[in-house]
Amino acid sequence: MEASCLFICNGKGGCQHEKRISLLLLLVAVLISCNSSGNGASGQHETYTYTSPLLVTFGDPFLLKAADGRFYMYGTSDGINGFRVYSSANLADWTDEGVVYEGGKEDSWALNCFWAPEVYEHNGKYYMFFSANWKHNPTNELETFRIGIAVADKPTGPFVNVSDQPLFDPGYPVIDANVYFDDENNKAYLYFLRCCYKHPVESEIAGWAKEQGWFDEIEESWVYGVELKTDFSGIIGEPQVLLRPPCKNG
Repeated sequence: MEASCLFICNGKGGCQHEKRISLLLLLVAVLISCNSSGNGASGQHETYTYTSPLLVTFGDPFLLKAADGRFYMYGTSDGINGFRVYSSANLADWTDEGVVYEGGKEDSWALNCFWAPEVYEHNGKYYMFFSANWKHNPTNELETFRIGIAVADKPTGPFVNVSDQPLFDPGYPVIDANVYFDDENNKAYLYFLRCCYKHPVESEIAGWAKEQGWFDEIEESWVYGVELKTDFSGIIGEPQVLLRPPCKNG
């Protein structure tokens, strides 16, 4: 079985996900020059230079090209319980459009650690899928990450929660939502990451790490997928494992 290793975490005390909020966002790996024709008859050209890193203060970037033709970049935002967005007409010059979603409020299901927003334009609305710690924590867990959805009429928000609950509760912490729209069949599918917190497993990678004496217990993050209800009110069926490190016995 071929697969990619996602995370291996120390089982002592649970897996503490550390989102590195970089002050310099790596949007591209190398310096790229892009020439676009301004007026073919006159032979004039506009030249844009795209550089890495950009002076944008968040991580986990997600880029949306909206109906207005502009690009909108969302990401894990430093210092707030929510998300900011930057806009651009050419991917070189960026404007800070401010905070477009705020959580951690009394009427919100989400408490803190707002991570990895992705925004999709669908049926004239803009839907933001994001991860955050759930307020509901009767057993005092270190991580209660769930996926939520907020909606807005325009890409600059404001985005408001579609529900006072997470999208679904699989019984374990999940982050990093991604959505695929199957327009031909009018279906949508959610892909997400199961956190490695309290997820000890046996695999080739885990066995190798134990042999090195690095960890007493290995916890791994796996990628799951599930169909979404058409109104985004929940999921259809049970999430299925799609990607995981190689198993020891196949």
